[in-house]
Amino acid sequence: MKRALALMLTLALCLSLAACGGKEAEKAPEDNAPAQSETAEKKTLTIALLPKTLSNPYFVAMQDFAQAAAAELSNDEYTVEIVCSAPPSEDGVNEQITMFESYLEKGVDGVLIVPCGTAEVVDTIKKANSKNVPVICLDTNADEGADVAAFIGTNNYDGGFLAGQWTVENIEGQVAMITGTLGNQCHTDRTNGYLDGIGDASTVELVGDVQPCNGDQGTAMGIAENLLTAYPDLKCIYVTSDTGAMGAATAVQASGRDVKVIGFDGSPNGAQSILDGGMTSTVAQTPGVMAQEGVKALYELIVNGTAPEDMYTPCSMVTIDNAEEYLNWH
Repeated sequence: MKRALALMLTLALCLSLAACGGKEAEKAPEDNAPAQSETAEKKTLTIALLPKTLSNPYFVAMQDFAQAAAAELSNDEYTVEIVCSAPPSEDGVNEQITMFESYLEKGVDGVLIVPCGTAEVVDTIKKANSKNVPVICLDTNADEGADVAAFIGTNNYDGGFLAGQWTVENIEGQVAMITGTLGNQCHTDRTNGYLDGIGDASTVELVGDVQPCNGDQGTAMGIAENLLTAYPDLKCIYVTSDTGAMGAATAVQASGRDVKVIGFDGSPNGAQSILDGGMTSTVAQTPGVMAQEGVKALYELIVNGTAPEDMYTPCSMVTIDNAEEYLNWH
C-alpha cells in the first residue's frame, strides 16, 4: 500500500514538472521577440561632402559641422554618415568632378558640394539627377542647367557690398584687390559686390588689376608685395578670402607700412589676425551653419520627402571691436 502511494506521488510530481516545463517553452518565443526586434539592422544614409579644398580651415569647419549634424540625426532607424573628399587647392575643378563621379559610382544617398567650377560641375549634377541622387550646393551655387535641390550659403554679392561700404566709411586713398579663383562665381560676386559698395566714392581710388591667389596664402603674400612696391601710396587691400588676406597682411607687416587689409570669411584665424594687428577686418560667413542645414535638408528630403528651400546664411563685418566673438566658427 505504501509502495503504491509512493508511486502515485512520484507520478503526480513528474506531471507537475512537465506542465511547468511546457508553459516555459510556450513563453520562450514571446520572451525572445523583443530581442529580435532590437537587433534588426539599421539603414545607413550616406551623404557625400565635396568642399573646394581641405587646405582652407573654412572648408574643414564644414566637414566638422556636417559630421556633428550627422551624429545628431542618427537614430534607431538610420545611421547618417558623411564621406568627404576635396582637391588639394580651390582651383581643382577636374579633381573635384572625378571625386563626385566616383561617389555616384559607389552609391551615395545625397551630395553636398561647394563647386570649384560652377559651369563645369553641371554635367555631373545631371548624372546625379539621372540616378535620383539629390544635390545641394553650399556656399557657391552651380550654374543653371541641372537640378540642384537647394542652395545654402552666403549672398556673396551682399557680403562684398558690405565690405565696400566699410571701405568708404573707413579708408581714404588707393585701394587694391586680390581675388580667389578667376571665374569662380562666389569670388566674382564678392568682387562685384565690393566694387558696387564703393560705387563712385570720391575718397577711394581703385588701383592695379584684380589678381587671383587661388586661396593660397603664399601667393597672396607675393601679390601684395608687388602691389606695395608698385603703389607707394596704397592704403588698403581687399582680398576675397581670409587665407589670402592673412598672406597680404604678412606682406604689409614686413613692409612696416600702414595699409589696411580686409578679408572675407570671418575665420577664427582671421579674427586672431585682427586681434594680433595683422588683418584689419573681414566679412564673416557661417560655414558651420551651411553644412548643418545641408545635412538636415538632405535627411528630410530623403527620409521624409520634404523638399528643401534655398537659404541665405547671414554675414557681418568683423573688426577689432568684435573679433573675440569670431575665434570659433559659426
